[in-house]
Amino acid sequence: MMTSKLGSLFLIISIVTLIAFTGCTRVQDVVMDSMLPEVSMVEAVPVKFVLLIDYPEGEKDVYIEWVKSLVPTLQAPEEVRRIRSYDNQDQTMSPNRLVEYEFDSFLDMAMYLNRPEIADIMSDIPNHATNVTVHTFIQRSDYAKTDEGNWPVKGVLLLDYPLGGKQAYLDWVESVSATTIGPSQLKTIASYDNYYGESPHRLVEFEFANSEDSTTYGELEDIKAIEAELDVRTGSWTQHTFELRSDYINE
Repeated sequence: MMTSKLGSLFLIISIVTLIAFTGCTRVQDVVMDSMLPEVSMVEAVPVKFVLLIDYPEGEKDVYIEWVKSLVPTLQAPEEVRRIRSYDNQDQTMSPNRLVEYEFDSFLDMAMYLNRPEIADIMSDIPNHATNVTVHTFIQRSDYAKTDEGNWPVKGVLLLDYPLGGKQAYLDWVESVSATTIGPSQLKTIASYDNYYGESPHRLVEFEFANSEDSTTYGELEDIKAIEAELDVRTGSWTQHTFELRSDYINE
């Protein structure tokens, strides 16, 4: 079932779009009681619009065929920089599917999602999938390792900051960043904060050229030590490994 977050998202996006066209750069001037961070709506801060999806039981192929029929429409608008979809390597785990829409700014995302043809598709997703959740993430600068490409394996860490302990967590991440990005198996890593401050608070993505590199990376002693620390450094966390699909790779 699609959560109510999607409706709330489109409400905020409509406000943001109006603000952008009237020359105001901060949504806080209109939504005084919101929990949104101090981010300029026209500032070029990379944004990810993320869908976590479970396929209907026994109907994955039906869902995929539906998606294929929509790819040209979803990719056509100039605001979206890239769309990628992934399957969970363990299809018994939820979410079965990860879809990421990448934008150069929050305003680009707002313009994209406000297009009638895109809004119609998003509102129709619950009719084709189950357990759909929607999240908006803004990129952080914690890690500096980027080797752009369509890397086929993606490790995904979804976590909540401990109550009142976000800064302590970020300080710890800074202290282990060099160790995290050091191994040659890791092609790129990026971290994101949930724009609305809801769960999951943070998304971290690790990309690899193949499953063997992903496994080797996870078995390194330094990496296992960092992962073991997550139990005490976070409020909660989950980890998944996804494999890139070809649904949207036709740019």
